[in-house]
Amino acid sequence: MSMMQDYEILRRQIGTKKYKALEQYINNFGKIKEWKKGIKEIRSIEDVNEWEKANTELHQKCKPIFIEDVAMNEEEWNKFEKWYKDKIKKCKW
Repeated sequence: MSMMQDYEILRRQIGTKKYKALEQYINNFGKIKEWKKGIKEIRSIEDVNEWEKANTELHQKCKPIFIEDVAMNEEEWNKFEKWYKDKIKKCKW
């Protein structure tokens, strides 16, 4: 099964509204832009040890969150559920 099929199954299981909220959660807390920028910067490092150090620092500073990180991790899913319930109460999205 492809990753896109997995995402589609997840969307059907949790519903479109909650799936869109999951995307918003990831955009808010995933630091994906910072991570992508950091990855571009460390690609120029040629020394393996220096690269590993920079990569570790980057992941400590801004660990990215992707859909599968939330869907496959109970702790992260619980954080999402709490955030989602708060958002529904406030209806700000």
